[in-house]
Amino acid sequence: MRIKNYFVFIFLLVLLLVASCDPSSTPKEKYYSSTKSTNLQSENVKAVSIGRSKYDVASCLRKKPKFIEVTEQPPYTTYIYGKSTEKYDVEFKIVDNKVSRYYLLSDKYATEKGIHTGDSKKDVIRAYGENYYEREDTGATIVGYFDKNHKFNIEFSLDDKDKVGGILVQKMNN
Repeated sequence: MRIKNYFVFIFLLVLLLVASCDPSSTPKEKYYSSTKSTNLQSENVKAVSIGRSKYDVASCLRKKPKFIEVTEQPPYTTYIYGKSTEKYDVEFKIVDNKVSRYYLLSDKYATEKGIHTGDSKKDVIRAYGENYYEREDTGATIVGYFDKNHKFNIEFSLDDKDKVGGILVQKMNN
């Protein structure tokens, strides 16, 4: 069990690092033109959506973040909710005082369509539809959707049993 948690943590850390890079250099961008758009405008976690103020995060979650990490280059702040920075429930990336990305890592929080960690790939497709792309990243399968009108992206990382291990929602820069 400890080894599995370690593997999940390393995978998710790598996924976050890849997601924080320039979107034009990330592998998912090659699927952008061939994947039909899915409306993700209502996506939120406890009423916190992409573009909301950093002040809305603590207000909507009804508590201050347990940890705050500041990165200078490029400048952003990460609000982390959970037991530790390694084992957290949700984190929010704040750029220019607004939420630009959030990452769900526990079943305490769900997407707008009710998907939690632990749900199946079939549950994801049933909730979000057939207009998805699928890619491999550090040995895990990623199922993702683009909202081309609102410039959002959601990705579900799946374990070897096709269960959701993490959910990334972010603003796209293209």
